[in-house]
Amino acid sequence: MVGKKACLWLAVAALGLAAAPAGAQAPSGEAIRQYLKAHPEVVLEILSQHKEELYQWVLQGRELKQRRTWRANIKKNLADPIKPEIAPDRPMLGKASAPILVVEYSDFLCPSCTRGAKNLERLMAKNPGTYRAILKHMPSGDLSRQLSLYFEAIGRQDPAKAWRYYREIFQRQDEVSKKGLKVALDIVKKLDLDQARLSRDLADPALAKRLKDDSAEGRKFKLGGTPSFVVSGVVFRGPAPVEAFEDLWYIKQGKEPPPLTK
Repeated sequence: MVGKKACLWLAVAALGLAAAPAGAQAPSGEAIRQYLKAHPEVVLEILSQHKEELYQWVLQGRELKQRRTWRANIKKNLADPIKPEIAPDRPMLGKASAPILVVEYSDFLCPSCTRGAKNLERLMAKNPGTYRAILKHMPSGDLSRQLSLYFEAIGRQDPAKAWRYYREIFQRQDEVSKKGLKVALDIVKKLDLDQARLSRDLADPALAKRLKDDSAEGRKFKLGGTPSFVVSGVVFRGPAPVEAFEDLWYIKQGKEPPPLTK
């Protein structure tokens, strides 16, 4: 008969939460199953004592499932990619020679877009020369629309400064949401721009049309919300992790991505 204490340590060890005592003889798998079937409270007791570890397992399991879904979608959609309209004068992040274009559809006031922006920044820093990015806009309201207009107008003078503005707006998103355009204007002042030209560009109907066209394209592609990314014609919905973009690179090269081991 397997003792309760032996089953406890063995169950814990099987769950990866503890090592078996030195010299202990492990009960058979069938004995363990039978004991736990008769005493399910043992498992509940163990789990209740290891909530943090259990939570991490759940998160890792969800991530594994999501990444398998990413990979299946990548393989499927690379065979039939969608094709965003890419104007040559859009502010670009990264080297123009980078082989993989990331098109981000975003809203400066969308909380999830803050995560998407951070993930994009990590991707570009980790893989210099592999990815380049442009921003398209799906603003949710008038303030979002104004913030997007500033990005495009700044980009006409200096794409690098437009992306500095992008990073700061997302870093201060809560403040922008509470105080409005004043925060964005404070950021713009630090960029050392030609203010007269900026005012003219902000009033240019072509930029307002650009925002409308971006939103219309997002609806056409059935993106559903922000952030969304189109990478080599493949849609990633939500704040895609860096690994999703890297998986696409492997698959696009005809290689298998690294095994999922978590």
